[in-house]
Amino acid sequence: MAAAAQDRPDVEVFREISQIDHLVRQSVSRRLPPGMAYAQYELLRIMAREGDGQTPAQLARAMLLTKGALTNILQRMEAAGHVQVIADETDRRKKRVRITGAGVAAFNTVVKGLKQHNSDLRSAFTDAEFRDAMPFLKALRTFLLEVRPDES
Repeated sequence: MAAAAQDRPDVEVFREISQIDHLVRQSVSRRLPPGMAYAQYELLRIMAREGDGQTPAQLARAMLLTKGALTNILQRMEAAGHVQVIADETDRRKKRVRITGAGVAAFNTVVKGLKQHNSDLRSAFTDAEFRDAMPFLKALRTFLLEVRPDES
């Protein structure tokens, strides 16, 4: 007899990851400025963490999106004044994405709104608990990236 889904650790891990993802998105989404989508916040988060000036292709890879999907996000963000898409100074065929002052302000508003939530989270778990979870989570992500079909 096959094991029930709740008896399979792989199924349970993905269920937990899915629920955690949903709760994080929900918490962030409640704090987004009017008109901003979660994907736009994620792009601002990546740019704040890794620096701006990346190409759309680099940002698409970082967000695990197609270039077309990222283009749509960038167009909306540019219309809202959160980013500028400019020509690369050394290779005019390429574009670079820069975060604007309005984009920084919007990102900081969300971060400030999450401050207490993040403080509560850090109080509930130790750094060691977070560190202990990382090797498995990184290995799982790496495996999933390696086995997915090429989406170029």
